[in-house]
Amino acid sequence: MTQLTKQSEKFQNWCRVYALPLWANNALDENGGFHEQLNLDGTPDLLHSRRVRVQARTAYVYAHAHAQKWYDGAQIPADHAWNYVMTNGLQGGIFIPGGGFKGCAHLLNADGTLLDRHRDTYAQAFILLAAAWRYKAFDDINALEKADETLSFLDRHLKAENGGWYEGLSHISLQTLPRRQNPHMHIFEALLALFEVTKNEKYLGRAEEIFHLFETHFFHKKLGVVLEFFNNDWSLYDGIGTIEPGHMMEWVWLLRYYEKLSGKNVSLYADKLFKNALKYGLNEDLGLISDTAYTDRETPNPTYRTWPQTEYIKASIAQARAGRDGMEDHAKNAIKSLFQYYLDVQVKGGWIDQVDTHGKAITNVMPTSTFYHLFCAASEVANYTNVKR
Repeated sequence: MTQLTKQSEKFQNWCRVYALPLWANNALDENGGFHEQLNLDGTPDLLHSRRVRVQARTAYVYAHAHAQKWYDGAQIPADHAWNYVMTNGLQGGIFIPGGGFKGCAHLLNADGTLLDRHRDTYAQAFILLAAAWRYKAFDDINALEKADETLSFLDRHLKAENGGWYEGLSHISLQTLPRRQNPHMHIFEALLALFEVTKNEKYLGRAEEIFHLFETHFFHKKLGVVLEFFNNDWSLYDGIGTIEPGHMMEWVWLLRYYEKLSGKNVSLYADKLFKNALKYGLNEDLGLISDTAYTDRETPNPTYRTWPQTEYIKASIAQARAGRDGMEDHAKNAIKSLFQYYLDVQVKGGWIDQVDTHGKAITNVMPTSTFYHLFCAASEVANYTNVKR
């Protein structure tokens, strides 16, 4: 048994035995949906507002867990989160000029009433992802129809003539700045999932459009980094500014996923992004990837959230699959650091969400949104190591 396999089994066990039950029991609100976060003692924050995209992410996690047979009864929390999105999450759509498909809202109050009707493009991405996995896990044709409806909404109300989508739609304007690569990255992820589970080429074609945006706007060819913020014409919003090494790692994983499904060679981009995410973002003393970094200085930002570490794991696995040397060691070490600084907590299945440059916790809640990242990383490692046995 390799060291990576040992770490993989530890990570799988954490997810299956502790995390999936914890969040299905402690974060699930019997009145509908999931709480936005848990306190460090595992109790829910009953008063916090709820992002609809977090509800969709949770629906994805439990649908995926059901598909992998990782959690008995996973359909109950999966349905619970999805039904909440499809009811409470769709409130406030009547303001949309011209009518048509409604999209999901941005924020709900803790009691499920509407707080912010803004139609955030980023949130719609997770409707698409959850729908793909509901179709795979439960053969839910209605979820697939909702995915197509959501894409129609994006195209009708948020599509930009120069490619991609605007940030979102409010009763005031859709010209919100800056435009970000991040919503497009997650729509790319969802479209690839939709293609993989349906084999319908229309989804791969849509993913190809986003890959073109990546090549022409998001990827900085000279520096080999992903740019984050743009004006409406895709010019840089704030110069190169800060970069997010976690997003660069996430793109490595997604590009390799796209390569697998499309047959297009993405090594030029994936290899550079992995190398430069480490160059700009890795704290070698801690073995952690920073939240943000700068291309004009050596020291990364001194905070480290959980999710960039999971993307480091996923990118390492994707690069290992592509035959790159040393990547299993990267994955193994990243999982060790994940447990050392984030997962070794009193409530098993919970986590510390952010640490400082000394590895000390600087948050006192566990955001439900982070489970999407952790679950996906555990799944990727498990799929890789189980196949290699």
